[in-house]
Amino acid sequence: MRRRSLTTASAWPGAPRHALWFTAVLVALAGVALVQPSHATSTLCSTGKQCSSTPVAAVTVPERSLLEFAATLQVSGTIARRDELSSQEYFSFSGVGAIVCTVDGKQRMSTAVLVGGFDIGVTVAHTFEGQDSTTEADNCIYTSSDSLGQIRERIPVSYIRSQWKTEAGASGHAAKDFAVVRLREPSSYAQRTMPMGKFSGSTGPVVMIGFRSDMESDPLKAKSRGTVYDRKVNGVSLASLEGFTHDIDTRGIAAGAPVIDERSGIIIGIHTVATQRTDGATRNTMITMNEWLEQTLLGELQANDKKDANSRL
Repeated sequence: MRRRSLTTASAWPGAPRHALWFTAVLVALAGVALVQPSHATSTLCSTGKQCSSTPVAAVTVPERSLLEFAATLQVSGTIARRDELSSQEYFSFSGVGAIVCTVDGKQRMSTAVLVGGFDIGVTVAHTFEGQDSTTEADNCIYTSSDSLGQIRERIPVSYIRSQWKTEAGASGHAAKDFAVVRLREPSSYAQRTMPMGKFSGSTGPVVMIGFRSDMESDPLKAKSRGTVYDRKVNGVSLASLEGFTHDIDTRGIAAGAPVIDERSGIIIGIHTVATQRTDGATRNTMITMNEWLEQTLLGELQANDKKDANSRL
């Protein structure tokens, strides 16, 4: 039987798979069943409040220090921490796929992770933004490959709910670069979906799983390790930064890849890239569960419950 979560599926033998993950999500969002060392809690920040999403602004001295530090790490040999996935890891991360769409007549893709039913995924919003804010992505397909690089399925996407499009003032904010994807039918290749929790903001070891941006020439999933950092340098809080800086080697990995706490196996964020300075400097950024994502996922899961209930009538 396929498992919905790395941590909860075996505890509820025989339960419907949508109910398993729905239960796991509620537990994770409440923060009552997460392993303490994972630092994945029911809050986005240690203050107990949602992290602010400040527009891109001038960078202060301590922020510049962190940005320069992260840039140095990114080019200083982190490639040694990138590995191929083992056969077991392909099974564990079989819920990581890719969304490929046509936008402005060009093909675009992002990594996506199934975190609800086998037909609900999370990815980034910016991939599907056109030059005109009214442009809609079309011909969207969810796809995934096996350990040999063979494409296992191509599932049409029913719709994409983007925070940039649905929330006033969210467009362009890196911390709100979320999109929830509904597949037309459940994935038959994915054997597990993954639990997603909230990040406490504490520095810790993480691993990223994703597809390379040029999936046609290299369809294998990539794995890369690193560290995600809190928002402080020398004790000074970097409140104006959106998301959390990490030093994972992301060269060639498409945005939308899940960032996983190595100690618990829980997704604590999604990889994107934020531009922070007028000189065009960028940093590796992990964005974390916010209220919009939480409510959108719960809404999609409840829609699944209603659909299942109606089918039993």
